Amino acid sequence: MHEGAVCREIMDIVSEAAIENEINKIYEIVISVGPYSCLHEGQLNFYFDVMKKDTIMEEAVIRLESDDTLTGTSQMYVKTFRGE
Repeated sequence: MHEGAVCREIMDIVSEAAIENEINKIYEIVISVGPYSCLHEGQLNFYFDVMKKDTIMEEAVIRLESDDTLTGTSQMYVKTFRGE
């Protein structure tokens, strides 16, 4: 159930970066995830589908990439995003 909070955090990070870089539409968000993130991809996408409506991310998808080098409490980060 923490996927809702994670999704909000991802959207806040991407929105801020998009504003700083004058990007008006996001198509893809790539998240690096460590082996102990406990992140459920299906639930994250469910929350994202609900939250992205009427935003610059309305057409975007979230893609997760495994990163076994992530250790400790930091188990995920926004790696990159694509937009225009």
